[in-house]
Amino acid sequence: MSEVAANLTAVQAAIAQAATEAGRQPTDVTLIAVSKGHSADAVREAYAAGQRDFGENYVQEWQEKSAQLADLTDLRWHFLGHLQRNKIRFVIGKVALLHSADDMAGIDEMQRGAWSAGVKQDVLLQINLAEEEQKRGCGEDDAELFLDVLSRSPNLVLRGLMTLPPMDENPETTRQWFKRLRVLRDRLQARLRGRPGAPASLWLSMGMSSDYPVAIAEGATHVRVGTAIFGARAPKIR
Repeated sequence: MSEVAANLTAVQAAIAQAATEAGRQPTDVTLIAVSKGHSADAVREAYAAGQRDFGENYVQEWQEKSAQLADLTDLRWHFLGHLQRNKIRFVIGKVALLHSADDMAGIDEMQRGAWSAGVKQDVLLQINLAEEEQKRGCGEDDAELFLDVLSRSPNLVLRGLMTLPPMDENPETTRQWFKRLRVLRDRLQARLRGRPGAPASLWLSMGMSSDYPVAIAEGATHVRVGTAIFGARAPKIR
């Protein structure tokens, strides 16, 4: 068994344990293997071990890997990083899920791109709960406005919320942010109730290598794990 495959097995076991301890089914949690900074060969190793969902942050890096891995027809790409407006057209309709609808101008451009391509694009609304200046996303107080704009965008399908909490080595410190996103999700879910096409339950994309078990305990439906699977990242490819 390769190191990547062994790491993947360990992460899957930890997800199953965290879900079970929280009274949830392990299948309720989607593991996204964050492959940014790692080679297409590393992605193939994880794929061979059964992984199907992979996340990238940079358009050029994703384009290069997706071309190299085009033979893996059931591989699902997730775009995790901020998507510059002039690059939206390269990604729309070609990834399973956009995790970072993070400003009004970007949402408008995503809608235009999806309409032009004739596709429906699944998206997550990025919430900057701590309102950190260096991070993108709408504030908690603006979430309802963003929700309404997304729900009126005919070619964008709102699937849930995503957050990047403040960095902290102690996963228990990040628990408060995961709780807050879950509470916000419940409030927004109630606002959507009864609207045509509204999802039965909004997803929660939260938790990374250092804290994904805590995120699962607080309701994460998607966890984004890179280092724990692939090891330390190589220099960025842009």
